[in-house]
Amino acid sequence: MRKLVFAMLVAVMLAALSVSSMPAVAAQDDEPEPLRCTFEMSIDLSVTDPHWQGTVAGDIEGDIHLWERWSDNYVVGATEHFFEDLVIVTDQGDIKGWDKGVWNFATFKFRAMGWITETTTEDLSDLVGYKMIMQGFTSEFPPTPPSTVVTASGTMMIVPP
Repeated sequence: MRKLVFAMLVAVMLAALSVSSMPAVAAQDDEPEPLRCTFEMSIDLSVTDPHWQGTVAGDIEGDIHLWERWSDNYVVGATEHFFEDLVIVTDQGDIKGWDKGVWNFATFKFRAMGWITETTTEDLSDLVGYKMIMQGFTSEFPPTPPSTVVTASGTMMIVPP
């Protein structure tokens, strides 16, 4: 009889423990997923207002433009630290934001993180406050003359707050 009472007591304790270890709030099914994109862009260093421009494909489709804040950029060793303002032009409206990142002169690899700060339509307004993560590679810098164009390709992930 003692063993039966002890076994029941242990079973009740285990049941209580499993209930108390469950999360208080279940995960919501309607929580937004990260948006994933690829991009291809280039910059012509010979023009008056050089800026990166190209296309974005994937969960967001459109044209991308990035303007480096040249006066804020700085170099440490073989790494450039850069700051950019960006606009992604889509059929649904524009997505605006900024990023900061690093680019390696030896490997031509870059990564950047930033935020979406504004959209031009209500359809895209949910993206304001999302974090942006970009990574990829550029072509050789400086470009081999007579070329004045540097290209870049990579991936972008836009993550809900």
